[in-house]
Amino acid sequence: VRLLDCLDYHHPQAAGLASALQRRADGRGRLWAEEIPKPEPLLRIPRRFKRYGLPPEIARKILAAMPRPDAVLVGSTMTYWYTGVAETIARVKEVFPQAPVILGGLYATLLPDHARAHTGADHVVEGDWEDSLPGLLEKLLGEKLFLPGPLAVSPAWDLYHRLDYATVLTGRGCPLRCRYCVAHRLHPKLERREPRAVVEEIEKVHRRHGVRDFAFYDDALLAGAEHHLLPILEELTRRELPLRLHAPNGLSLAAVTDEVAAIFRRSGLTTLRFGLETTDPERQRRLGPKAFAEDLHRTVACLTRAGYAAEEVGVYLLAALPGQSVAEVEADLLEVKRAGARPYLSEYSPIPGSGLWEESVAAARYGIAQEPLYHNNSLFACAGPEWTASAWSRLQKLCRE
Repeated sequence: VRLLDCLDYHHPQAAGLASALQRRADGRGRLWAEEIPKPEPLLRIPRRFKRYGLPPEIARKILAAMPRPDAVLVGSTMTYWYTGVAETIARVKEVFPQAPVILGGLYATLLPDHARAHTGADHVVEGDWEDSLPGLLEKLLGEKLFLPGPLAVSPAWDLYHRLDYATVLTGRGCPLRCRYCVAHRLHPKLERREPRAVVEEIEKVHRRHGVRDFAFYDDALLAGAEHHLLPILEELTRRELPLRLHAPNGLSLAAVTDEVAAIFRRSGLTTLRFGLETTDPERQRRLGPKAFAEDLHRTVACLTRAGYAAEEVGVYLLAALPGQSVAEVEADLLEVKRAGARPYLSEYSPIPGSGLWEESVAAARYGIAQEPLYHNNSLFACAGPEWTASAWSRLQKLCRE
């Protein structure tokens, strides 16, 4: 198995990129980017269009140094990044014209017909790889394969030359049904790894690769926390590993108590990001009652008593939803600041198949049902005309003040 990660700035062929970007020790920081010509659907939109990741000439050198593969697996994430997927596949085919290219991931699952028509992939597979890949690979390679899912195996971190941080997936699925999200559609059932297996993986990566920073990327990390996350954190604390833990993926405000906050603090959980989305009661009800303003104030009080400062507690708010005003979002962020936390605005991106999709299509100023490029959250595709660049800049400034 060989890996090309176009965000791996420590690859020997990319020498000098990491230092030029001045990235932090925990792996956060700027990404290598270059402005490129805009695709036709974006020509009349006054925004620049950039390619992020390793420069194409470096990626091609890395590919050319690999032995000829039996198959190439390409992952995908956001629907509006599909042009990058298509360019990547084109470059793979330049180097390995005989190798079948298989595309999977989020974009391929949400928009499989679009992916087949626009990416150049030989095969597009939907859903989880342990279900979709074995049969196809058996046909292509003539061998019967068993592929365990991500909850049964650890990531192949040894394929990297150097690690600044590592991500951790302790489970898949989400019990909530938030209308702006598709996590429950992708994985309707909440599945979990054993807490001890998670701890063993973290310690192994720490000792083998010297990694201190670990980021949890579950969709529902705090669901049933007393039987899952809390035992993980308590065991990591007991082992006295010098770690910094991060939870950037929208934790549940409703699940935090004084005891939970104290365990967070003792374990070295330094990055806390919670999902509130809005403080407007009616919009909360329509989006899905994940958390309410009273949960915000109670949780921040618990975290403050545990020793967290206001700048350490981040709260995500959705902005530019269909029918949402700038004034509403301003009220949301001021409420978060009054509670003693730091607001983070998340521009709404319409997702095919979500509960808000049809409403978004009706409200959109662009043809989001036909063109995934318009799903890009930076375009405010479903917001009203008051959502200008200056209005957005003012809200961002309020968040930082």
